[in-house]
Amino acid sequence: MRRRRLAGLAAAIGLAPLLAGFSPVPVPSGVAPVSGITAAQAPVPAGKPSAPLGERVRPGQTGGSSDDQPRRGFFGLFGGGRDNAPASTTPATTAAATGGGSADQRALLNAYPGAFRIEGNAVVFPSGTRVPWDDGRRKSAAELLTDGDVEDMFHYPYPAGSSRPPGRDEDPGRVRSDAFFKALYGASEGAVRANLRAVPWVPKLGGGTLLVTTRFGVDEKLEAVSRDLERLPSRFHKYLVPPAGTFNWRAIAGTNRLSVHSYGAAIDINTKFTNYWRWDAQQAGGTIPYRNQIPAEIVAVFEQHCFVWGGRWYHYDTMHFEYRPELLRHCH
Repeated sequence: MRRRRLAGLAAAIGLAPLLAGFSPVPVPSGVAPVSGITAAQAPVPAGKPSAPLGERVRPGQTGGSSDDQPRRGFFGLFGGGRDNAPASTTPATTAAATGGGSADQRALLNAYPGAFRIEGNAVVFPSGTRVPWDDGRRKSAAELLTDGDVEDMFHYPYPAGSSRPPGRDEDPGRVRSDAFFKALYGASEGAVRANLRAVPWVPKLGGGTLLVTTRFGVDEKLEAVSRDLERLPSRFHKYLVPPAGTFNWRAIAGTNRLSVHSYGAAIDINTKFTNYWRWDAQQAGGTIPYRNQIPAEIVAVFEQHCFVWGGRWYHYDTMHFEYRPELLRHCH
């Protein structure tokens, strides 16, 4: 009866031909995940604190000292990185199944699989912590660094493989949400320490061992970086040893924001060949002339394994690399 009424109505308004040929549009199969990856120490000049003595781990040791405009929402997965299996979810509610949200949101979910979901304007962690995706504020370059939200982390596209110096105030990867990283890796020194592992650093070159987080396989990715760097010709080895440190629960120099070193997800290589904007600006009377001594071959190895380079920042820190797979969407 309902079918005859519908056909009669369609005929009355001239839609019968369209109705006869109509078939539902197939639902997309989903968006394929972006690949996510899971010592002796050099002295560091003032302004860039070195890791404390308790973090200097030699080969054979296993650890350090004890004591660190709203967007469309969609659901990701719950869990906690490599060390915690994701909670079960219905396939229809996953990002891969819906293909919803922005490209940046999908990149974030794929970079840290199972760590959180995105609901409307919030990044929601299994603990119940909710971090705003977009706080709705229009920000200056300085405010992006001091008050960045999760969306702001994507403000500057990361130019992997580029040979050009960064533009004025262009800091891709330097913009971070403190609340997001604390929820991701641990909100205290003790919480972060619970997930640290001693990782050999270029052992064939005598690089010693460094403390690195096991969350999201960061420790394994740094080991892969180390193996690839050891294969480079000997002229590159001087840049790698001694390293200047990994884990160090501390604020970024001149700020009250935590460094990614606080989470055991960053490494500084040999300070002897580094340039740091604070040092150079002081010598140049306040301007920031771009300077770098780190070879592109070394940078390429780190970027291949999902570590961004501080040398791609206007406020450069050329010895610094940190794990940021959301910005390197084709790394592995």
